[in-house]
Amino acid sequence: MTIKTFLEGLRISPSSKHVVRFVAGNQSADMDSVVSAITYAYFHHRFNPKEQALLPLVNISREEFRLRKDIVFLLSKHEISSTRIFFLDDVEELTQLSPSIKLDVVLVDHCNLQGKVLTGLYENKRLFVSGIIDHHADEGVFLDAMPRVIQSNGSCSALVYHFWNNKNGPITDKDAVLLLVGPLLIDTSNMEQKVEAGDREAYVEYGQILQSPEALMQTDGVAPAAFSQLYSELKAAKKDLRGFSLYDILRKDYKQFKFRGKLGDTVNVGFSSIGKSLSWVLGKFSVSEVLESLKMMTESFHLDVVVITSSFSQKDTKIYTREFCFSTLKASLEPLASLAQELELTSRFYKDDTVARQMAQINGSVFFRVYDQQNTAASRKQVVPIIKQVVEQRL
Repeated sequence: MTIKTFLEGLRISPSSKHVVRFVAGNQSADMDSVVSAITYAYFHHRFNPKEQALLPLVNISREEFRLRKDIVFLLSKHEISSTRIFFLDDVEELTQLSPSIKLDVVLVDHCNLQGKVLTGLYENKRLFVSGIIDHHADEGVFLDAMPRVIQSNGSCSALVYHFWNNKNGPITDKDAVLLLVGPLLIDTSNMEQKVEAGDREAYVEYGQILQSPEALMQTDGVAPAAFSQLYSELKAAKKDLRGFSLYDILRKDYKQFKFRGKLGDTVNVGFSSIGKSLSWVLGKFSVSEVLESLKMMTESFHLDVVVITSSFSQKDTKIYTREFCFSTLKASLEPLASLAQELELTSRFYKDDTVARQMAQINGSVFFRVYDQQNTAASRKQVVPIIKQVVEQRL
C-alpha cells in the first residue's frame, strides 16, 4: 500500500458512524502540517488496519490550498491530488448535514485548537481531542490526550515518524519516507538551521531506508545526496509568488490567535509570515492595494491586530534579516511593538528610505508600523508567545 492508494480509499461515511476521526495540522497549513497529518493517518492505518481510519485534515479552505505551491509540488511527485485530502469545507459540510456527528481529532504541529471552525465545534461539544504530536510550546491543554508528544524539534513530521517507528517500527516504507523528507529539509533549511536531535536522527534513518536493497531497486538509488536537489525544488516552489495578490501572500502562511487582554477583553491577532522584505512589499504593491489587503485581512478574520513577520537575506550583503510589522485600528493596541522588548525592534528597516512616501500615505489612513527585528533567532514560533504575553499582561 502506498500513501496514494491509502488516500484514494478514504471516504467520509457519517451514516454508518456517530464519530468521524481526523488528524489535523495547524492553521498555517504549511508543508510540515500537511505532511504530518497525511503520514500520521497513513501509519495509523498501516499498523491498525482494523480500526476506523483517520482522515488527514488541512486546516484551511480548499480554495486556499493553491497558495501552497511547494506542497502541491511535493504531493504531485507522489501523484497525490488535493481532491484526496480533506479541508475545512468538508468539515463544515459534514457537520451541517449531520448534526449528530462528532469529531475525534488528533492534532499535529500544534497543541491547541486553531481556527473558528474547529474551536466552534469544540465549544459546542461536537469535537474532542484524542492525541497530540507537536514541536511548539506546550499550552497546557488536553492533558489526557494519548499520545501527547510535545517536544522541541525543527520539523514536527520527524516527531510523527519517530512516534510510529518507536511504537510499531521499524518503518521501511520508502514512499512515506520520500514524502517525509520534504518538510524535514524545508524546516531545517536543508539541515543547516534549527536542526535538533530528532531531525538528525530522522535524516540518517531516512537515508538508510532509501539505501536499503529494496529501496535502491525501486528509487534508482535515491539517497541523502539527492536531498539537496529536492530541497532546491521545494524552496523555489515555496518562494514562487507569481499570480498572487498581496491578500494571497498574507494568507499563504497565516496563523490566528485569540488572546485575553489585561482588562479581560478578547484580542484577535493574525500572524502572516512572508519571505520578502517589507520594502519589497511596499514597492511591489500600490498603497491602495496595501490598504485594501489590510482591510480584507481585518474583516475576513475579524482581527484586532494584523502582524506581518518577514524573513529574508539582503541581496547586497546576504545578511539574514527579520522584520516585524503590525497594523491595528485600536489606539489601545498601538504600543504593542514598544512593549515587545525581547524582539529587539528598531524603527529603521531594510531600504526604508525607498518606501518613505508609501509609509506616510498608508499611515494617513491606518496605524501601520514596520521594524527591523534584531533578534533574528525569534521566528513566529517565538514571536507569538511574546506578543501573547504583551497583550495579556501589559495591554
